[in-house]
Amino acid sequence: MADKQEGISIIDKDCLVEGTLNVKGKLIVAGSLKGTLIGNTVVTAKGSRVDAPAKVREMIIGGEFEGDITVYETLRILSTGVFSGKIVCKSITLETGGKLNARVRPLDSTEELPLRDTALAAGGVNPGLPQVEGDTEGTDPSKSD
Repeated sequence: MADKQEGISIIDKDCLVEGTLNVKGKLIVAGSLKGTLIGNTVVTAKGSRVDAPAKVREMIIGGEFEGDITVYETLRILSTGVFSGKIVCKSITLETGGKLNARVRPLDSTEELPLRDTALAAGGVNPGLPQVEGDTEGTDPSKSD
């Protein structure tokens, strides 16, 4: 039987990460991230700064986030959160005090992501995944369901 436990990755408050992050478990960002974010669950803490396009299963924004994001399940912007960019999501919650400067579009049923594929949500490498408008990457024929 496969191990169902997923790890936790942390970008601490004094840390700056640049590049592409592909996280299978939970990512907690307390520092700064610039690049591309692909993951299952992402939480940005108060005082954090993220400048990245992202494709994730769920996200909680408590810091500053700028980019175009696709959230396949739930997006929550906390009272300390600030978001600017484009959002495609299934469900969104904006707490009182949270700031949202975005174009928001609901996730189409054709864009739903099977839970078993969330770790590959934005890579465009799994032929079983839906392609989201604007994706330019193809599929990887060496990967199969």
